[in-house]
Amino acid sequence: MLRSLFTGLLLVIFFAQPALARIDIVPRKIVMDPRDRSAELTVLNLMGEPGTYRVDIVNFQQNTDGTYTTLESPLNQAFNPEEAVRFSPRQFSLPVQGRQKIRLSLRKPANLPEGEYRFHVQVMRLADARPSQAVEPGQGARLSVQMNMGVTIPVIVRHGGVALATAKISNPRLVTTNTESERPELQMTITRQGNASTIGSLEAFWVPASGEPESISYIDNMNIFTEVSQRQVSLPLKKFPGGAGQILVRYIDNSKTSSDGRIIDEIAVGM
Repeated sequence: MLRSLFTGLLLVIFFAQPALARIDIVPRKIVMDPRDRSAELTVLNLMGEPGTYRVDIVNFQQNTDGTYTTLESPLNQAFNPEEAVRFSPRQFSLPVQGRQKIRLSLRKPANLPEGEYRFHVQVMRLADARPSQAVEPGQGARLSVQMNMGVTIPVIVRHGGVALATAKISNPRLVTTNTESERPELQMTITRQGNASTIGSLEAFWVPASGEPESISYIDNMNIFTEVSQRQVSLPLKKFPGGAGQILVRYIDNSKTSSDGRIIDEIAVGM
């Protein structure tokens, strides 16, 4: 069953954005290869006050536009992360600017089919409901309710013979009006092949006919997970290229595994 991404006073920021959430997780993604049985992440309290935090598992399904739908059950019924994964500690308190290391232990179920499985680790700062300090004469204390806030990162578990995924960029087109970012965008389709996700970043360079290449756009977390084979992508440009030259778009693996740094694909768009 599906449920809303946001409910009640729950606020989740699906990728770590410390400027917004004031909570950060390092690393921003975890990829566990077939022989890995544990991983580690660090939670940082960037807020101006201490807080209590809890680690939970959530399941998301990726959509072709890069958004996510929350699932009530595991993404793949063969792998239930609630049964296979343990965290230590699961709940903890942090002072201002404090940090906490979390150990993730994995025990794969017997007879697990080969393939790639995914869940998301959610670290929430628990809501604080306490009387407001300012009390007017003749009135009782007023309850101050603060929202739960948190960040979520993907955890990918690979089991058995998982081949390196490939992807192709196609149909690149420059759109200059009526874009969501209100800036010129390079829009394209990225198609994934294989039984693994592509984990990477997408960068565009302006390559003038004479002169040095210049980065004009960058997106991290350009991931195409196994439940989708294709993503429609819009790449906002920091500047509009002028003169003779071409835009080079490069999709680069940043999975922090042995394939990290490889160019998954690239394409040039003439101007």
